[in-house]
Amino acid sequence: MKKLSIVILSCVALTPMFVNAASTKKPVNSWTCEDFLALSATYQPTAVGVTIALNMNNKGVENQIIDTQGIEKVTPIIIEECKKDKKQSFRQRLAKEWAKIK
Repeated sequence: MKKLSIVILSCVALTPMFVNAASTKKPVNSWTCEDFLALSATYQPTAVGVTIALNMNNKGVENQIIDTQGIEKVTPIIIEECKKDKKQSFRQRLAKEWAKIK
């Protein structure tokens, strides 16, 4: 339960950073790749990590760990894929690429 609280608190604490950094003010699950690419490069890995955390299955969340190596690996892939089609859903593209590296 403590880990779940930490994940939730981290997401809440980071939300203003994304809202201010993103070109549009909309929920991360509604972002297009264009919204993601509008973020500063320093925020992009954080956006990937938070999106993965927000979309992960709630079953057994208290036992989940943050996969920093996976985030580091998938972020450049997402950037390249998003550059190819800026109108596609960021969340769907991330889910597809995350599944490939898992």
